[in-house]
Amino acid sequence: MSGAPGHIFIAGGGVAGWMFALAAARALAPLGVQITVADDGRPDESLGAQTPALSTLPGAQDHHHGLGLDDLDVLRAARGSFKLGERHTGWAPGADTVLPYGDTGADIGPVRFHQQLMRLGARAGDMDLAAYSLAGEAARLGRFAPPSPDPASFLSTLDFGLHLETAGYARLLRAAALQSGAKALEGRVMSARRGDDGALTAALLEDGRAIEADVFIDATGERAALISGVLGVGWESWAAPGFDRIASTLTQEGAAPAPLTHNQADAAGWVRTIPLYGARSDQLVFASSAMDDAAAIGQLGGAASVSAFNPGRRTAPWSANCLAVGAAACRPDPLASAEAHLAASAALRFLKLVPHGDGGAVEAREYNRVFEAETGSVRDFAAHAYLAQTRKEAPWARARTLQPSPELARRMALYAARGRIMRSEDAVYDEAMWAAAFIARRVQPHDHDPLANGLDEAALKHRCEHIRQLAAQTARRLPAHGDMLAQLHGRAP
Repeated sequence: MSGAPGHIFIAGGGVAGWMFALAAARALAPLGVQITVADDGRPDESLGAQTPALSTLPGAQDHHHGLGLDDLDVLRAARGSFKLGERHTGWAPGADTVLPYGDTGADIGPVRFHQQLMRLGARAGDMDLAAYSLAGEAARLGRFAPPSPDPASFLSTLDFGLHLETAGYARLLRAAALQSGAKALEGRVMSARRGDDGALTAALLEDGRAIEADVFIDATGERAALISGVLGVGWESWAAPGFDRIASTLTQEGAAPAPLTHNQADAAGWVRTIPLYGARSDQLVFASSAMDDAAAIGQLGGAASVSAFNPGRRTAPWSANCLAVGAAACRPDPLASAEAHLAASAALRFLKLVPHGDGGAVEAREYNRVFEAETGSVRDFAAHAYLAQTRKEAPWARARTLQPSPELARRMALYAARGRIMRSEDAVYDEAMWAAAFIARRVQPHDHDPLANGLDEAALKHRCEHIRQLAAQTARRLPAHGDMLAQLHGRAP
């Protein structure tokens, strides 16, 4: 290759394939680079099997702007609703907690807000961080408004993600990519030819066609037709011991959706409910030792599909001239809410590392390095939920035998000592989200940060109570989430 690659071939459509095509076409098509997507038209499994809907992290809007998409168009195309955080029930006896997005309380210099509450004697089992968060209070009340751009407004402390139907989202991305210069090719990629140097030279379709290209993008989902099937790149499993099956369904829903994703644990597994506008998606992650497929289908209403569940990541997603994206590269646990984030991050990061004449060996090493750090954060955030839960049933007891990564073990030790949280390179979750997770999972540090002892207790108590009241009062004045969606969608559910 000389300069930018002449032809980028994307094996597989869906959200992962068409999102990559859109990013590449916007940046590279004007340079004469050909972008081709082989899309077989089958149900989208590019982000993993049993993923009928997506629950995104804050930052999805930034990715959309980077892709030239309008958030309102995304919402309307994908039956979207807003997400102010995540609700967790059943992970500990009597626990019903909300992990809110946006600001929680307010730091005082280096003293984080949760340290202030601990200074006042609050313990993890009684601490309700969501009560000091506008997003948390609005979520509980079923209310929503966009954040204010005015930093002096309390409404500026709110942040949000999105709930999106996967199929509608993929259609929007496809239309935008084609409009930006990408080309669609109907067909299913099964394998590829390799040259003497080990690089791919042509993708082989099910009907016998061979498509030559310079760079190959594997967006074939967990099938990983190129990165695994041809190049043999290995898979690092993150599965919590025993939780090996996943079922899903998408049903019509007339009620106004809650601005929260709900993760509800029971004896054999847990259900993730993603509320859309006019529909809802339920995913059930379960242990086959405690529940068979028929029972799982029955729990979801009798119309679900079921498959194996093995979250994890590819050991080297960019190998030779092939880059895996979506579930071919990483299948996060749904608890991480990271499927869309990782797909967008992959596409936008590739554009900073477009390979040149040497085949991209240097760029591949850097891409894989950042990928390892980013996906490690995703792995650890979900893993901690399994480690911290206190259910007694056999599948859950077995899940607690999951071996934490060295990074997660370090993070857990820091928090257990004095409630400290340090941000890691390329971390997907900020310090406030980790604090909310530790507290929601009832992790009690041995002590608090000694810097908090320098704060006047009476003044601190007054300040925290003022924040709590302000969050509650502001949330009550916001429009109902359902009314906001009806206005934006321009129709009833």
